[in-house]
Amino acid sequence: MTTSRILTERSQEELNKAIIQYLTNTLDDNQKPILKDLSNILHVEETDQIVANYLEKKWSTVIRLQKKIMDLENEVTSLRTIVDAQQQNSSTTNGIIRRDRINWLPVSSGNNFQTEPGQLILSVKLHPILPIIFSGISDGSIIIWKIVNDNISIPDKIIQAHARGVNKLAWSSEPVDFSSSSSAASDSKYYALASCSADLSIKIWNGSNYRHIRTLTGHEHTVSSIVFSPTNPVILYSVSRDNTLKVWNLIDGNCLKSIVGHSDWVRDIDVASINSTISLSNIKESNDVGLGDFVITCSNDQSIRLTHATTGTGLSMLIGHTHVIETVKFLPITSNFILDKYLKNHASEYPNIPQDILSNPVYTETLGFKYCISGGRDNLIKLFLIPPPTISDEGKTVTPTKYNGGMGWEIATIPGHVAWVKTLAVHPNGKFIFSGSEDKTIRVWDLNNLNIEGKIKCIKTLQGHEGFINTIDFAKYTLNKSEFPNFKNEEEFQIELLKQIEVNMKCLFISGGTDSTVNLWN
Repeated sequence: MTTSRILTERSQEELNKAIIQYLTNTLDDNQKPILKDLSNILHVEETDQIVANYLEKKWSTVIRLQKKIMDLENEVTSLRTIVDAQQQNSSTTNGIIRRDRINWLPVSSGNNFQTEPGQLILSVKLHPILPIIFSGISDGSIIIWKIVNDNISIPDKIIQAHARGVNKLAWSSEPVDFSSSSSAASDSKYYALASCSADLSIKIWNGSNYRHIRTLTGHEHTVSSIVFSPTNPVILYSVSRDNTLKVWNLIDGNCLKSIVGHSDWVRDIDVASINSTISLSNIKESNDVGLGDFVITCSNDQSIRLTHATTGTGLSMLIGHTHVIETVKFLPITSNFILDKYLKNHASEYPNIPQDILSNPVYTETLGFKYCISGGRDNLIKLFLIPPPTISDEGKTVTPTKYNGGMGWEIATIPGHVAWVKTLAVHPNGKFIFSGSEDKTIRVWDLNNLNIEGKIKCIKTLQGHEGFINTIDFAKYTLNKSEFPNFKNEEEFQIELLKQIEVNMKCLFISGGTDSTVNLWN
């Protein structure tokens, strides 16, 4: 059968399955041989699974979709009228629509994607480039929704992924070339989706057709979190209740390194690299630094640890929480400008921080990180300055920091939640922090208020979940170093960086929780 030129390969595959499913339920026994021949022509195997009554449900949405298109066209016309009116009155700052897209914030819960009762949402991720939501479920499945579907009650796909709950999902930063893998297919280069579970395994999936590629085994307890290398998409990092951090090669499935630093359950991990960071220094100097990735992890032992992923060397520790630390995130370079300004203007309040450390070039020329945030079961969010590790004169060896006895500096404690802080995300502009909690709220925090009132302020509370909030995610964006002109100073670079982010960012924010709901926020 000739492949449709209109449908994508995966859409054609789903249509073929839906046709066979429909005919299976309508043909009588005498007509069953025809069904087998048609299955062979359409390349549909008997074991292939699809949502019940898929063809009928999709067909019935066409009329509703046409009506929705008409409604959206009318809405766009109305909004354009409002925008034109605001542009004519430039003095208006509190209008209905904000013209500065870089400061976009969600206001209310829009579309709600529901799972079955008892299917708790443990992790949500947006596709790197497409408007598709992926959710890790407590029963071990991965449920996928297309945001643009008219009938959002119908998942696009349900994958029976793990024997126990899917704790985290992660996407590769760019397409992975699996051509050298033993399991390589004709379409051997695609974004890779990784899932980790309480069943002790990590699974890798083809991001185009959602087929299983391989299973990574080696952890001896629950796998808590995973993250891809930002510079090498075949490298995956994982942390576990077995107290280890592991480094994996996706092509052959081997564990390259197992690192022990924490004394208890390692809950979360984030990764940074200078080669994936756009800064004034690495725009001027395009050479590869070659130090690899740095990872930050948090644990039940109430500590945060910075590790050089390439060598497994522990570099520094951050202490301040008084309970289990659930989540930790590096802050982007756009946050550095805000926080550096605050620390320089309040030097007397932080006598233990050497003032010259803020302008230490090792941050922007070698590391790709400077600050981090964390959230824990003490209901608090904490902001830390990470001491820079020692880099050899040749620039190839990394050893523990020489500052502050190897300890980081706590810059701020952010109270406000009345239950555990489970998840954190950073706005593309680096100014706003989003936190999800077991108090059923998502709070938005303004870092720049440090430079105004001397504290980090909650500027918005999002309420829309009826259960604990386990996971939140912002749509990713990419920047191209070649698009940046030469700059005289950091201030000019900051202005241009925010302009580029504004052009490339996607105003999509999602959350999921124990109410079996994924919210897409307006």
